[in-house]
Amino acid sequence: MPVTRLLRGPRTAAQTGRAIICAALALEAEIVKRQFEGEPWGADFDDISEYIARAASEGCRGIVSYGVAGGLCPQLRSGDIVVGSEIVSQNETIPTDDIWAAWLLSAIPTAVYGPIAGVDVPVITSASRAELRLRSGALTADMESHVIARLAAANALRFVALRVVIDAVGRNVPQTALACVSSDGRTSRWRLTRLLLGRPTDTLDVLKLWADWWPVRKSLLCCCDALGSSVRAIEL
Repeated sequence: MPVTRLLRGPRTAAQTGRAIICAALALEAEIVKRQFEGEPWGADFDDISEYIARAASEGCRGIVSYGVAGGLCPQLRSGDIVVGSEIVSQNETIPTDDIWAAWLLSAIPTAVYGPIAGVDVPVITSASRAELRLRSGALTADMESHVIARLAAANALRFVALRVVIDAVGRNVPQTALACVSSDGRTSRWRLTRLLLGRPTDTLDVLKLWADWWPVRKSLLCCCDALGSSVRAIEL
């Protein structure tokens, strides 16, 4: 889904606004607010590219693709952290910042390093995940990283992608789990309940995804703290 929330920071007087964290889901953004300030952008800018361009002109030096991702590599499990080496989309490959990525890898010893695929539609079936893995060599896939990588390149911003696997390769993602997320990145429990009444066979898969959320949340918190420290450490 598209980026719905932008946060700037970290929360220190000397470096406020030096980095922008991009998140698609409200749950992701709530975690990032531990280290970064929420920043409304829809009212004053026509689109995200205009906002990023303005931020770059005002001294922002880096941008981050942060949040959950679908697993493509069979060895990855829910809660595993991936630091992107590059973002691979259908027509291009954009590298991440070597120094920033290396710092994050040293700060998160359990993280793995490798390509991340940027896709325009969810990749939820085993066959489509296997095909994307074979074609791209990516460890995970999400719907925002390729967009953010392009904006970073266009504005000469340092860029990293820090993603947490929410659904491993073997996990079935039912349509009801996707349909309960609104266009602004909020998850509606009421809508989910209504959808499950119409498709009760999805209930078990939804419960499994919900159980997966707790290790994912723990990893997202770890990533958030590392990001805040990284901006200060590498003097972004």
